Amino acid sequence: MAECTKVSSRLQKLVRRSGKSERSLFQATAVFLLGAVSAQAQTNLTAEEQARLAAADSGQAPTATAIELPFEEPFDGKDLAGHWQLLNADKDSFVVENGILLALTSGGKNSLRNADTSNIFELQGVPPEGDFDLDIKGKLDPKTGYDEVWLGLRESPDNFIAAHLYVLTKGCGPALFLRTVANQPVMPEGEPVLTAANHSLFDGPIIKSVCDKAGRPLGDQILSNLFAEGFELTLSRRGLRYRTSLTLTVPDRGAQKPAGLETVHTNWIARMAPFGKPVFLLGQGSRAGSGETLAEFDHFSIRRPQQ
Repeated sequence: MAECTKVSSRLQKLVRRSGKSERSLFQATAVFLLGAVSAQAQTNLTAEEQARLAAADSGQAPTATAIELPFEEPFDGKDLAGHWQLLNADKDSFVVENGILLALTSGGKNSLRNADTSNIFELQGVPPEGDFDLDIKGKLDPKTGYDEVWLGLRESPDNFIAAHLYVLTKGCGPALFLRTVANQPVMPEGEPVLTAANHSLFDGPIIKSVCDKAGRPLGDQILSNLFAEGFELTLSRRGLRYRTSLTLTVPDRGAQKPAGLETVHTNWIARMAPFGKPVFLLGQGSRAGSGETLAEFDHFSIRRPQQ
């Protein structure tokens, strides 16, 4: 995990934000009305949908080249590298500097399932055939209690598979969850079907419970470590199966559970064919409201299992 680097005034400015849209006549009329409806419909599209519609109208079918592996992104420089596309861009909510992509989000709407989600970082290419590990390292400040990171392969809001790390606050306070989630169309005109392999990390895998005097302080320390020490989130593909892994720093929990780095995994879920481009984003649960979530990402990679 990269050490925290000294941020510039531009980075500090962004961080400060986290404190505080007859027959011929009949035919002519119909054409006019259809045109008006079409124009109105286009104004209601997201920026991503408008771009794809424009490409289709111009006959420029998007072509995605295979990404050569291993692929490494250290976020060097002062801006995103040219192989990234920012979907539904909000350029006031992220900055690249000193080897860090710092991102902010608020409003409780950012999710891969939402067509209007801002700042989806999409790599321009598709993974080659075969097995691979899609990986991101970073830090997450879980101050709203509904803070999320998504990492996966995406074709549209209705068709994706992703690693999903999220904080959810319930009766015993904020807790940490991990899942592999897939959204995919089954019938051409039907709603997409969501499947997931879920892991409640504060209900057995890392600590037994946060609903007692011993577990709650441990849970709070682990959540604090997400920003103080960082994390590594991985989506692995093996054949037709996908699984999420999370590596993070945990405190001493006794009973042969020492402090240090620990890795947990979800169960596997299947997708029948490779698809989509690699993406990641900073998200929020709907109950975050006006609260602001901050994250730093310092390394993104795609590798073969043996690399």
